Amino acid sequence: MHAASRKWLGLCGVGVAALMAHLLLFSGLGWAWPQRAVAARASAVQVRVVEPAVAVAPVEASTEVPIRAVVPAAVVKPIVAKVAKAVAMPPQAAPAATMPDVLVAAAASAAAAASAMPPAADVAIPRYRTQVPPPIALRYVMQRGGLRGTGELAWKPLGDHYELRLEGSVAGLSVLTQVSSGGFDAAGVAPLRFTDQRLRRGTKATNFQRAAGKITFSGPSVEFPLHEGTQDRLSWMVQLGAIAAAEASLRDIGAKIVMNVVGSNGDLSVWAFDCTAIEPVETGIGTVNALKFVREPREPYDTQVQVWIDPARHFLPVRAMQKSGSGDEAFELRLQSVDNNP
Repeated sequence: MHAASRKWLGLCGVGVAALMAHLLLFSGLGWAWPQRAVAARASAVQVRVVEPAVAVAPVEASTEVPIRAVVPAAVVKPIVAKVAKAVAMPPQAAPAATMPDVLVAAAASAAAAASAMPPAADVAIPRYRTQVPPPIALRYVMQRGGLRGTGELAWKPLGDHYELRLEGSVAGLSVLTQVSSGGFDAAGVAPLRFTDQRLRRGTKATNFQRAAGKITFSGPSVEFPLHEGTQDRLSWMVQLGAIAAAEASLRDIGAKIVMNVVGSNGDLSVWAFDCTAIEPVETGIGTVNALKFVREPREPYDTQVQVWIDPARHFLPVRAMQKSGSGDEAFELRLQSVDNNP
């Protein structure tokens, strides 16, 4: 084989390896926001539901007919699942401790210390009014650093049910599929199931067991009580816009929207979005004057979210960014086109 031919084949091999590395990097990210296992801190989160204290101005007139179906309150009333606690056994005579005995004792000591930690301060989660959007599909440029792909967010409400799907691809290869499905209740979007599938990985699921009043997962054995208004790592995007559409006062600079958000890795956190600005956003359909909401991290490596929602398009995101930790590269969606009849 000539030296030139060997050099050409070597360059081709390097290019293919680089492409595969990029695809794997995208699939490892996901537009699901980082999902950390925080089951050990679940007991530290306490939530109260409070009714809004003041009347809210109606949303501006729209040519679209809002789609809203309400599930009976009896179906969505949270029932707190009771988790049995381990009972300490009385001491028994035993030979000198072996290494496994020492490890078991250390684990028991750590568990006792964790249970003795004081609970976090209560977080008030209001029951907001909502106005969910009609069917729509938004197509984005998906980017992290120098890597680029495409994403589509398709919202399909039908009667008292909905499906929300996010598809992400790079170079024509699907790297991410997330699906949230469920219905509606007095607090707005009410998920029943959330699935998250990545390239070269299995599908993870989060189940909102409304009759039992709990949230369970296909992988982790942890459970959470199901509180009204809790969203998954995809449905929050619609819920945030539905609240802003119905609650005019929450579009003011300095306003705050708070909700519980749960992922597929057995994690649940309180997400508080602050309305920080009205900013122009360059998109594939022109410049959009959007409301900017920011969710600041509550601890190191927690998820920071910035999202720009468009009043002219049912307060859905025209741009969104997330990162986990100061050294993380931001992951971004930026609107390219809209289909009002998906």
